[in-house]
Amino acid sequence: MEKFNFVITDDKSVGLYSNEVNDIFHSKTGALKEAFDKFILPCFLKESFSSKTSLNILDICYGIGYNTKAAISIMPDNFNLSIDCLEYCDDFVRLSPFIYDSLNRLDISLFLFSQIKYNDFEFIDKLKNYEPFFSKDMLDFLSFIKKEGYISNPSDDYVVFLHNIYYKYIANSMKQDLNLNKYNKTQINFHIGDARIKINDCKYIYDVVFLDAFSPQKDPTLWTIDFLSLVKEKMNENSILVSYSKSTPFRSALSQLGFYVGKTFIDEVDMGTIASLDKSKIINPLTEYDVQLLNTRSGITYKDANLDLNSDEILINREIEQKNSNLISHTQFLKKYS
Repeated sequence: MEKFNFVITDDKSVGLYSNEVNDIFHSKTGALKEAFDKFILPCFLKESFSSKTSLNILDICYGIGYNTKAAISIMPDNFNLSIDCLEYCDDFVRLSPFIYDSLNRLDISLFLFSQIKYNDFEFIDKLKNYEPFFSKDMLDFLSFIKKEGYISNPSDDYVVFLHNIYYKYIANSMKQDLNLNKYNKTQINFHIGDARIKINDCKYIYDVVFLDAFSPQKDPTLWTIDFLSLVKEKMNENSILVSYSKSTPFRSALSQLGFYVGKTFIDEVDMGTIASLDKSKIINPLTEYDVQLLNTRSGITYKDANLDLNSDEILINREIEQKNSNLISHTQFLKKYS
């Protein structure tokens, strides 16, 4: 827990601040709001895929689960939804069902809990020290399971197990009706470790990719053209990639990889990036200014050919490449463009 701090964002959902990277996990305006504004709404998740019978999502940097929870919340009951989640820190994954997220969806929290398949109740006990940041219903539910001697069961019917336990023993006290059986066709797989390696364990072609890593300036490891090339291999011509980042080297890498690149907006403000191999998926393409900026030193991409460099090495190598480049500088570009 000492590696991060809990914070209450403006929409009352709980976010995190990393003491290791010195960067926020979520926007101060709202962790849950950010998930919808920057990931769910830009790709018209519900509308664009309403005619499909199944959907595969790749959630890169799952964190404490906001993007995945938001996606689950808008899908129809008994929809064939498969989500592969890449996350470096196992603690974040284990925290995610308990975080107070403002969704007020106990069913989703319990379903996540069932997919993670807990057996570490000592970890859960520690959450009581941070109780204001966690769902009281989930903490009560876990206290009950521990008290009664129930333990995680890694079998395939664990969702049914939790559903039955809830209704048999504690539904009246919580006064919440829920039906975990509606997630019978939903599957979540967690891949813990370096996403540059773990992405090879993700076997699907994904309709939607969420890229929610730390900002490129803080940690460029998942924004390199080399990692994005791996991501591209997990997509087809109809797939969509969305991210909160609007960094020039990130957009430049996508463009060089053959993606059509566009902007996502919140209240007419450029707030993120969307990319697809299908031009029709891009409603707000980059402007002439944006495209020309990609061809300056600012557009030099982050590189990690063997996918094994640390953040500092990637940043230093890019600085050297920029200094040795014959491309126009950002300052010169601004003067020329104006």
